[in-house]
Amino acid sequence: MEPPGPQLDMDFTKNPLLCPVCHDYFIEPCILHCYHTFCARCLKGREQDRRLTCPICGQYTLLKDGTTLPPPDSLMRQLIEIANSENPPCSNCDKRDRSNMFYCNTCGEHSF
Repeated sequence: MEPPGPQLDMDFTKNPLLCPVCHDYFIEPCILHCYHTFCARCLKGREQDRRLTCPICGQYTLLKDGTTLPPPDSLMRQLIEIANSENPPCSNCDKRDRSNMFYCNTCGEHSF
């Protein structure tokens, strides 16, 4: 029997700083009541009747009056800041591969 809710590609679990919807580093991470985190932009437009359904587990998160997004995930924001300071993105294409710090394989430019 399949678990409730939509199934997403679970490869994102290899890097907990990646959003399971857009597969990119979290931008404005928001945390649902089930403790799954998503980018604010990935949750926008998904609310119905003041609630969001988690794309991973299908649980509902009730939204407070006047809001369209759940609260920000402060811990994830701090982790992203640490990751950015230790492994900054390539200045040309925003990839975070260490090898791209000298030469970007994606855009073919030197990052220094």
